[in-house]
Amino acid sequence: MKINKLTEAAIKKAESKTKQYKLSDGGGLYLLVHTNSSKYWRFDFRFDGRQKSSSLGVWPEVTLALARKKRDQAKKKIKEGINPIQEKKKKKSLRFEEINETVKKPQAPVTHQIFQSEEIHQTPQSPEKKTRSTISLLISHIYPELGEKPVSELDRDDFTKILKNLYRNKKEVFQIFWNIYPDYPLVQFGVLFVLLFAAMDFFPALLTICLYLIFTVCITIGINVWNDNSHNPD
Repeated sequence: MKINKLTEAAIKKAESKTKQYKLSDGGGLYLLVHTNSSKYWRFDFRFDGRQKSSSLGVWPEVTLALARKKRDQAKKKIKEGINPIQEKKKKKSLRFEEINETVKKPQAPVTHQIFQSEEIHQTPQSPEKKTRSTISLLISHIYPELGEKPVSELDRDDFTKILKNLYRNKKEVFQIFWNIYPDYPLVQFGVLFVLLFAAMDFFPALLTICLYLIFTVCITIGINVWNDNSHNPD
C-alpha cells in the first residue's frame, strides 16, 4: 500500500464540506477535515485483533512530517507489543501525578534548595534573589488557599479565595508581577482585560487575567530555576 501520499500544499488547500472527510497519507495515517475547517491527524491500526484509532494532533501545529514521524513511532511500538494509545494515557497520568505532587508539596527538593542553599552568592540585583523572593510571595498568597487539594479537584470557589487573598495583599502581589514584568507595560494588561470584559462578564475576565499572570509567573520561575541549577551544578 502506498504511503506518504499527502503534501503540505494539498493539506492547506483542503476546504471544509457539509460533512467531515478524510485525506489519507497511507499506512493508517490520515487527516480528518471537520466542517468548521479544523484539521486533525488520526492514525488507525489493529491491536489484539481490534481496530483502534489514535489522535496525533492538530494541523498545522503538527506538521505533515511530524505526523508521519508519530505514525512510524506508533507502528514500532505496535510491533513491540505496546498499545500506543495506552502508553500515551500512561504518560499523561504520570505527568498529572507529578503536577499533583508539586501542588501538595510546594517545598519540594528543588524549591527547598532555592530557599536554603548557601552556595548561591547573591547581590541585591541578582536574579537568584528575585526568584527566591517571587516564589516565597507566591507560596504565601496562593498555597494557603489550596492546601493539600489536588489539581483535579480545584473549582471556582478555590480560585475565588485566591483572588480575594491576592486583593487583600495588593502591595506584595504587585511586587510579584513587578519582579516578573519589569519591562512589560501594564497598559497592555489593561487592554487585554478590556477586550476580555467586552466578551464576557467582569469576574470571568478578571479571573482569566489573574490566571494568565500566575501561569506566566510560574513558567518564568521554572525557567529561572532551571537556569540556576544549570549554572550551579552539584
